[in-house]
Amino acid sequence: MPDDLKKKVVVIGEDDEPIATLLRDSINDEDGYQAVVVSDGALVLETVRQVHADLLILDIMMPGLSGFEVFDRVRADPEIREMPVLFVSAATPQFEAEFKERGITDIISKPFDLNDLLAKVRVLCPSDAGGKS
Repeated sequence: MPDDLKKKVVVIGEDDEPIATLLRDSINDEDGYQAVVVSDGALVLETVRQVHADLLILDIMMPGLSGFEVFDRVRADPEIREMPVLFVSAATPQFEAEFKERGITDIISKPFDLNDLLAKVRVLCPSDAGGKS
């Protein structure tokens, strides 16, 4: 990838280590993307600001702050409120009302198809690199 093309930074808020590692490695393998994992919801916002994230992927149930609490804080912050947020969760049906109440439509249920997830990442956060080489 040429140096003049900035990689899109994806912050992953996920406390399940095997899933976090799979997501990080898969996103890092995509041209034009760099992924950072944060396992504690309370540290997600700080990390988003530090790395100037372009996309946030959140699990609902995390230590510190839940994915919903993180989402609410992102949307309340003028500096990052426009950043796309993708939820990845095994508990999708039980939280359907909360998704609807917050206007959350970008949701992928666990277990997920990795190709579907990567396609969603590319739609929400298009890379200047133009996909996988």
